[in-house]
Amino acid sequence: MIYQVERTDAVQPGEFVSAVVIAPGVDRARKLIAHLPGVKASGKGRNVRVEKLDVTGPAHIVSLYEDERIPEPQNDALFAVDADGNTYEL
Repeated sequence: MIYQVERTDAVQPGEFVSAVVIAPGVDRARKLIAHLPGVKASGKGRNVRVEKLDVTGPAHIVSLYEDERIPEPQNDALFAVDADGNTYEL
């Protein structure tokens, strides 16, 4: 089975947020992510929810990765170069 596993509490930087896993059941899906930072996968105070994905229903994105780096600021200034090679901001 394919399961969506998500945190149910406030996530701190660097902690697990969500995953799509293949597992033979809900308990095993929880155990697969139990070692990840911020996860309490069993017992009282459990902070993950497991939902079986319906593979016969609507389409789902199974995995998505984004570049998390902060973009460098873009300089929108215009420059001109004179005949002597000197650069001037317009």
